[in-house]
Amino acid sequence: MTDERRQLNPFSRDSPLAASYLCVFLYSSGEAALHVLVPPYLSDGLGYGPGIIGLLLAVFALSSLVLRLPVGASYSADRVRPILLVGGLLSTGAFVVVPLTQSAVLLGVLLAMDGVGWAMATTTQLTVLVASRPSRLSIASAMGWYSGFTGLGHALGAATAGIAADAVGYTAGFLLLASMPALATVVMLRALPAQLAAAHAKRLETVNPGPDGAEEPDPAPVRDPERSGVLATLRAAGALPLAVFSGAMIMFFINVQSALFGSFHPVLALSAGLTLTQIGVLASCRSLASSVTRMGLGVLFARTSGSWLTTPMLLLGAATLFLLPIVRAEFWLQVVLFLAAGLSRGILRVTGASMAFEGVGGEGERQQGLVAAWLHIGLDLGKVAGPPLGGLVAELVGVPAMFQVSAVVLVVAYLAFWAAARIARTRRRPG
Repeated sequence: MTDERRQLNPFSRDSPLAASYLCVFLYSSGEAALHVLVPPYLSDGLGYGPGIIGLLLAVFALSSLVLRLPVGASYSADRVRPILLVGGLLSTGAFVVVPLTQSAVLLGVLLAMDGVGWAMATTTQLTVLVASRPSRLSIASAMGWYSGFTGLGHALGAATAGIAADAVGYTAGFLLLASMPALATVVMLRALPAQLAAAHAKRLETVNPGPDGAEEPDPAPVRDPERSGVLATLRAAGALPLAVFSGAMIMFFINVQSALFGSFHPVLALSAGLTLTQIGVLASCRSLASSVTRMGLGVLFARTSGSWLTTPMLLLGAATLFLLPIVRAEFWLQVVLFLAAGLSRGILRVTGASMAFEGVGGEGERQQGLVAAWLHIGLDLGKVAGPPLGGLVAELVGVPAMFQVSAVVLVVAYLAFWAAARIARTRRRPG
């Protein structure tokens, strides 16, 4: 196998991206398992009601959301190691201490701490991935493999969390899960020098040659006071190309859809006579379809972005929401719908992310860090907004109609954004 083929093979030891894929798989496994165990632990183990449980779980997403932009804006090669180390330690520490307390306030602090660690680790991992990507590998392909391993981590973590808790109990289960973010951090830190070297070599490919034909060395980094601080970060984030915000909007869409499925499908299905086992199988179908799709796109999109699939997949995702109440009593028809929902989510995770990163091109570390932050902000906002908005609509029109109303609203919102984006692009064209 040639050196080029080895670099493009995600399972090759020579690939600078292999560590990122393994790291996000381990981290996602741990986080998915944690969030499967926390609700029953709070309910059955500590006796908390659904109101407190929902509030505590929202703390995680909110703390992640708040940290995204600062982490993305602060990204630079010399800061990657401390950011990853602190993020891994925060998440690992939260996993360890959660089963040792019964205080709702302290549990909220721990879940916020895990959310901060998650934001630091995942935003930085994604930026390192894009920065070290071989120039011959498209962003869509790299994102296909990255998000595929993320999905596999979620599928594995969710499947094994209950088994671990049943086998060894909540306390030992949480302690066992703490090894996942710790191991992920070790993997990433060990591979970091090679990844940063790959990113540096890639930057050298694009610098202008010197007067004698040799490449000019990178200038020494200089701290620019105009580029630091909260206001400067917000200005830089707001000045990114429209493609970045389009990608973040797609992330928001798919996580609103995912939150509605996860929060309200069990209620709908149980009322229609499905069993808990069937509900679990359906959730697994969606996760596995999403993961397999993302990995398949890593091969399919090796030379192209596949952005033309974005609108059809958004419409497919909305259609699965709309049709779900109609077939709520038919298990096998729901299998088809959940597979379609997973297909839609998997493709949109890849096309939305590649659209955003391609929008800034090779503009530098800080811009790539901000893009990674905006994509995760979209995901976090969808995770935060989906359940309460869905619950509010369900209170007004009922759970079945809520799915259909939400599908229509999401399509209308997307079409309005798409039209506004076209108008904005037209106005920016010269002449």
